[in-house]
Amino acid sequence: MALARISPGERGFEERTFECSTCGRTETISIAVDPMKSDAVGWLAGELKPPR
Repeated sequence: MALARISPGERGFEERTFECSTCGRTETISIAVDPMKSDAVGWLAGELKPPR
């Protein structure tokens, strides 16, 4: 099976679709996205700081 496409899924996840070139079978799985590479980075780079 080969990766055919990556689509956005629920928040924090993406849907990866795999297809078999021989039989045509497809399978879609949900994969957790790294939060450091998502929209959470904007929040982490914001004004919110740990207490001193």
